[in-house]
Amino acid sequence: MTTDAQWYELRNLVYSKEYVSAEKLIAENPNLRDQTNSIGETVLHFLSVENDIEGVAWLYSCGASLNTKNRFGTPMVFEVAGLGHKDLLLWLAQHGADFSVIDDRSQYGLLEYLRRGIDKAKPHWPTYDRMQKRKEQASEMERFFAEKLPDVFQTGDQKRQI
Repeated sequence: MTTDAQWYELRNLVYSKEYVSAEKLIAENPNLRDQTNSIGETVLHFLSVENDIEGVAWLYSCGASLNTKNRFGTPMVFEVAGLGHKDLLLWLAQHGADFSVIDDRSQYGLLEYLRRGIDKAKPHWPTYDRMQKRKEQASEMERFFAEKLPDVFQTGDQKRQI
């Protein structure tokens, strides 16, 4: 699958904060907001992985969805959390991103996905050191969610567990 040249054009315009030109491009092709690249990422998904909060916010204001998955079935919020983009996670939660989604490939929720450290590109048994690092990262993110996003994150027997 190849990526349409307009996808790259929109990505580059938004990434370089050329919003007037990006708005014109979207006006000419409204479906561009939801168009994906060769790995199934919308421009908003791509910019979220790059931790571009301003670009994500601008695309969202243009009607782009916060609840996207790539072609592997990995939700955008999983990738943002896995990369530790905490400020963006807070913004996503404040603007209605769905944190209860399930990864299509592993069938895990967000914290289980982080705990197990799913490596989409190279599925294999991780080394002990990598497993320990992933557990530490997952614990850090779990504390972050419990502290900063208590309405989104619930633990144990509480009403919703991600």
